[in-house]
Amino acid sequence: MRRDGGMTRVGQVGQSAARAAQSARNVEEFFDAVKRVIRPVLRFDVCACVTVDPQTLMNTGGDYRDGLPSAMLPRMLDIEYREGDANDLSDLAARQTPVGLLSRETSGNLDLSPRYRDIMRPLGFRDELRVLLRDRHGVWGALIMGRAVDAPSFGLPELTAAASLVQPLGSALRRLHLMRLAEENAPGPAPGLLLLDDDHQVVHMTPTAATWIDDLPHSDGVPPGGTDLPPAVYAVAAAVRAAGAPASHTSWMHSRRHGRVRLHAWRLDAPAATAARTAVVVERAGPAEHVSLIVTAYGLTPRERDLTVLVLRGKSTADISRSTGLSPHTVQDHLKAVFDKTGVRSRRDLVATVFARHYLPDITPAAPGPRRPSQD
Repeated sequence: MRRDGGMTRVGQVGQSAARAAQSARNVEEFFDAVKRVIRPVLRFDVCACVTVDPQTLMNTGGDYRDGLPSAMLPRMLDIEYREGDANDLSDLAARQTPVGLLSRETSGNLDLSPRYRDIMRPLGFRDELRVLLRDRHGVWGALIMGRAVDAPSFGLPELTAAASLVQPLGSALRRLHLMRLAEENAPGPAPGLLLLDDDHQVVHMTPTAATWIDDLPHSDGVPPGGTDLPPAVYAVAAAVRAAGAPASHTSWMHSRRHGRVRLHAWRLDAPAATAARTAVVVERAGPAEHVSLIVTAYGLTPRERDLTVLVLRGKSTADISRSTGLSPHTVQDHLKAVFDKTGVRSRRDLVATVFARHYLPDITPAAPGPRRPSQD
């Protein structure tokens, strides 16, 4: 395993990484730039770069090329979303500074962690450092770093450097989400169905599911030749089988060619002739997923979101006031807040420069094709 030395720019590493990632066109380029900057400071041996849904913290993809072997991902995500462990994403999200070191979270008794027992120790890793990439609008991703047993322990300088990554990279990753949303207008294949067993291995996959899976980023950066699945699929399958979880769960991830993809999982509790225990449908995401992410990414409140939808429908201030029971002055105050958050100056700008790109393509019917000349 390659390890780069040097402990420089500890206090500035977050801003330096964010600047390096500014020109990234996709998640892989973003995390490539980030890793180039942070590697000399954090000196990791493995680093999984994860994107998450800011509302649910569900895995939505990322860059796993420098992470653990892909064969370990089903168990890793099963622990994360079904079984639970110290230092998991939901635990970090509740902290003022979302940085955690597994050895500290277990008070030095790493054997208490199933992630350490089942994955890290067999692979020869001594500890795991996690940092959430979060800004004031939500959590957008995480860096999960490990050091091998022959490396020094993570210490206070590394924890300080990791904390400096939280806000700058959170904001940069949020902006990348918005940029990608603006490009998601191409239609995709028909929905596909996967049936998975208790170990999240494929029992059955429809041809359209295979088409979708080939288009989704995998742990090694390219679609595998076998039946390995993207991390986000393992995650939603694990989440639906967690103790006390609802019988179905919905998440999403980015595809290479068809924009955002909806993942919907169902727990199959009834006895069956096959080993299938979870069903997952993969399909192109609809307006609900897009609106949800847009609202979170721009930091709009529920009221601001409702008023924005009315603006998109061409309603005047007086119309909005009558339908919502708000005074015209209050409506204008809310819309001014929307303008400030989205960086526009008027209703026209709001539709033309923001929501026409992100929202309208999914709710506006396709224009009818040219009429054929009459044959009469």
